[in-house]
Amino acid sequence: MFTLRVSPLHASSNQAYKDYLYQFDVYRTMYADFKVAQNEYFKFKTLTSQTTALSKTKIMLSQRDQLLRAYLLLLNEKLYENPGVTDTERNTYLSLTRNEIDFLEQHTTLIERIGSLEDSMETSRELESHYAILQASMRQTIAGLSLGELAQRAKLFDLALADAKALVETNRGIFIPEKQSTLDRWLLQITNTKSLYVQKVNSIKTSAESLRGGDIGDQNTYFIQIQKSVGEARQYLIDGTSFLGELVTSLRYQN
Repeated sequence: MFTLRVSPLHASSNQAYKDYLYQFDVYRTMYADFKVAQNEYFKFKTLTSQTTALSKTKIMLSQRDQLLRAYLLLLNEKLYENPGVTDTERNTYLSLTRNEIDFLEQHTTLIERIGSLEDSMETSRELESHYAILQASMRQTIAGLSLGELAQRAKLFDLALADAKALVETNRGIFIPEKQSTLDRWLLQITNTKSLYVQKVNSIKTSAESLRGGDIGDQNTYFIQIQKSVGEARQYLIDGTSFLGELVTSLRYQN
């Protein structure tokens, strides 16, 4: 149902991920049972098949809420474990997921009160009509996790770049002019690579903000762009780190 592309799992999120997979397996079973009971009711229209269909529908709807809740709890654990997410950002995303968990808990209470198949359809529609907001909250949080991962990588890159600049300045005058010119040019190129990374991160933030208020189709478009931009931003850091390695290697030799 959902794809979570974030950093490697830790102890808490590992358990939350196992819980989510378990809830997903249960949901698939409950949904299959629901479809069988629904088809039986449509075919025979008996009171027995109606009662069975109603029972299986309520179980399926409740499990759907439980599955979505498990996914939100997984996102929460990932937020706590991501060192690149600031406290302010974490609280913002936790507020989004908490609101959705509250909605699902209230929705589950409505499911318990269902007394007919008509009621079940109406209750199901309440979640379906809210789903665009729910999905936006999830995807904004996923984008935030990706930005946190990038921020942590960028922090290490910045430290390495600062060290490289210091080495070049410390050794300025030791190298022949041609090599000094090459080192300065490489530093400029590496710095430009970081600038491209910053631009890409800003575009990710803009796309993430656009998720809110959009319909499912628009959200899909923005989210695909976010995933693409995250990959591109990560590649800028990888390229820049590789360039830094070349520069440091070159600093070891005077010619």
